[in-house]
This record gives sequence, structure tokens and C-alpha cells, in this order.
Amino acid sequence: MDMHTFFDTSAVVPLLLEEPHSNAARIVWAEAGRDGFAWRWLKVETEAALTRRRAGAKVWQAWERLEFELNWIELPDRELEAVCRFNRSLGLRAADAAHLFVAERLSRAFDPLMLATFDQDMSAGAMELGLKLAV
Repeated sequence: MDMHTFFDTSAVVPLLLEEPHSNAARIVWAEAGRDGFAWRWLKVETEAALTRRRAGAKVWQAWERLEFELNWIELPDRELEAVCRFNRSLGLRAADAAHLFVAERLSRAFDPLMLATFDQDMSAGAMELGLKLAV
């Protein structure tokens, strides 16, 4: 059975570029199967990371496959005030707050929903909210 898993950028980039968390990220990705979710902004962050690190054609092709396999979640503009309020107690960086906001909302539909992140601040915020961590 696939595990519903929400990925933030810190858990996706190691799938594409060799990083200290690459092995753990691959395990989480495999466990998620077809039930991997991400907020649409992850595309911008991932492509920025690949561009800055001068990724080759094979990495970009791997990203295209991975991008196709993710279930993308939109964050409508009307939710921006809610994200701001949500983050007041957490104090995360802007994009991290939005990733976690989307994950928390998605966890209401999928129980359990695992959060795949290697970001310490986001992990701490997730634990504070009672979200389950995949790593």
C-alpha cells in the first residue's frame, strides 16, 4: 500500500542531485508510490536548485519524470492571509510556511499523511502541529 506523503523541496532535490539525504529521500519516494503530493511552488524551488547547481540533461530528464509523478496541490491567493496567520506561531521562512500550511490542510483529507522534509525548522513546526514525519 502506498503511503500518502507530502514532499517539500528539501526532500525532492536529493532525489535528483547526490546529497547527504539522498538515500533516505529515495526510500521515502519509493514508499509513497503514486501518493506523493507537493505544493506547486516546489517546481520553482527545485528548478532554481537544479539551475544553480548546473544540473546536466539526465538530471533534468529525471526531474521531468518526477514532476509528472507528483500530485500537485495549488494554494489559491485567497489563502495568503490564512498562511500568514498560520505562520505567526511557527516563525518559518515564507515558502516553508506555505509548504507546511498546504501539508497541514492536506492531512485533514489523508490520515495518515506523512511529511517528507529534511529542513529542521519545518520538521519542528510539523511536530508542533502533530503532523507525522516520513524521515
